[in-house]
Amino acid sequence: MKFTTIKTTKLFILFIAVTIFSCSSDDDASSCTETLWYADADSDGLGDPNVSISSCTQPDGYVSNSDDDFDGIIADVIHNYFTLSLGNEWVYDVTTDDGTNPPTDTVDEILVDETTIIDTNEYFGMSSSAGSSGVMTQLYDQNYFRAQNGITYMKGDFTLPLSAFGGTDIVINLDDTKLIDESKSAGTILSTQSGDTTQNIGGFDLDITYTFKTVQQGTLATHTVGSETFNDIIKSDIVLSIKVTTEINVGVPITITLIDTQDVLTINNYYAANIGLIDSKSTTTYTLEDLSALPVTIPIPETATIITDQEITSYTIN
Repeated sequence: MKFTTIKTTKLFILFIAVTIFSCSSDDDASSCTETLWYADADSDGLGDPNVSISSCTQPDGYVSNSDDDFDGIIADVIHNYFTLSLGNEWVYDVTTDDGTNPPTDTVDEILVDETTIIDTNEYFGMSSSAGSSGVMTQLYDQNYFRAQNGITYMKGDFTLPLSAFGGTDIVINLDDTKLIDESKSAGTILSTQSGDTTQNIGGFDLDITYTFKTVQQGTLATHTVGSETFNDIIKSDIVLSIKVTTEINVGVPITITLIDTQDVLTINNYYAANIGLIDSKSTTTYTLEDLSALPVTIPIPETATIITDQEITSYTIN
């Protein structure tokens, strides 16, 4: 920040000097060279590259650089959609339905029970009750969280369980992945991480590319869960997409696509101000490409869908 300020000041002094010589009293004022100035809405000395004006002199609230990667002002009121204090507890009814077997039900309890310092930041850890099955319950249990200036961060990892298909689980590192950002508009991608791996499943070498991202969605005045209506809601999604290809030999080696790029996991989360997560719907699904013309059989089901609903029933906020 200090270096940015010094640089901006030097540019401004240079600009004034040029202006004095090029726009002296002997010349027409219109002969001055206009400079592009960038809005500094949050007064941090960094300009918004998306908001600019041309002027011979520096307008109030504008700077000469476009280095700001934050496109708004932090709201005067932080709604605290993710409440983090020791002893906070949430209880959820969780239903999981795979469309084949009878749905299963669990009662998940989540308790904020520890704090830790990572890279000078304080994070909160949570524990879940035995037998919990909610997707968000597991994320809460396995990671650390912090909230600052309307942004909620998650630190830890996310596991893509390929071991269920005979492969090796993919562990995606989450380094301050943003779950919520109150300042962002609906559709804004908050965090994204991509990678690739090769797994041997059923005798086939599968090349898997994946992208894990979090997406800020809109706000709602109310949202009803069961028989209770909650006020001041923000919605945020977690999305995991994958693409799977393999090589087979039909006289010559050819690469075929088993799963074209699909969102195989989508988690729609609803958070209430001063409470936290009140409702979560997780959809895990995939569909293989049409492989009927191939002279081989891929040992993976053609399609599968699992839906998990996680709804709050009670909570204790300190």
